[in-house]
Amino acid sequence: MRVTVNMSVETVQALHNAGFFLYGFKAVEGPATGRPLVWFKNDTYSAVTNIVWEEVYQAYTSSSQIIPGGRVTGSFFIDIDPGQTLEVGVGGVGFVTPDGDPDAITIENTTTTEYTCGISQLEEGEQKTLCAFPLFGMNADLIVPISKVLLMFSTDPVDTGTVIMQAYSPGLLIDLTGVEEREVGYNINGTWTYNSLWAQPVSNGTDLVPLLITDGAGLAE
Repeated sequence: MRVTVNMSVETVQALHNAGFFLYGFKAVEGPATGRPLVWFKNDTYSAVTNIVWEEVYQAYTSSSQIIPGGRVTGSFFIDIDPGQTLEVGVGGVGFVTPDGDPDAITIENTTTTEYTCGISQLEEGEQKTLCAFPLFGMNADLIVPISKVLLMFSTDPVDTGTVIMQAYSPGLLIDLTGVEEREVGYNINGTWTYNSLWAQPVSNGTDLVPLLITDGAGLAE
């Protein structure tokens, strides 16, 4: 999938001179206790910037706490598809079975130890975590990837995998449901150009949790 960001030469130069990074987030459906993580951080943008990814996922577990501004570091990753289940055992490691909700990635804790869990994508040889959920002992989380991405330019030096609750710069939420690519524009003064049928602006300070973590309470376990 692809999102193309078009900018003028003047905007690109101004962004680089001021030390801006391009940040990305991805949306999922899951328990309301989940939190979004910084998906990518990019300072190699230009007049035409293509953000390309494959819808290939891993489930992960972690011992990191889910706190605002904290970084979640995965300690175990394994390839998984919707309809499959990661059975988590001692130490947060486990194996994937073919049994699960047909639309969701299920992560089931078979121990009484609480972990953090979520899904990730492999980008340039590195696992990039997308979201974080508490995985309570003897419980399961169901996570559904959603074809929405949030982009924003900011000078804040935020690492990938960081728990972010509020937008720290004006951004744009882009819906790619049913399509392979979208094209948007950006101006140095914080103005995004887009089609309002499939994108919406996100103001600085906006609560990102309901935008990026859709409550999946209706998913069957």
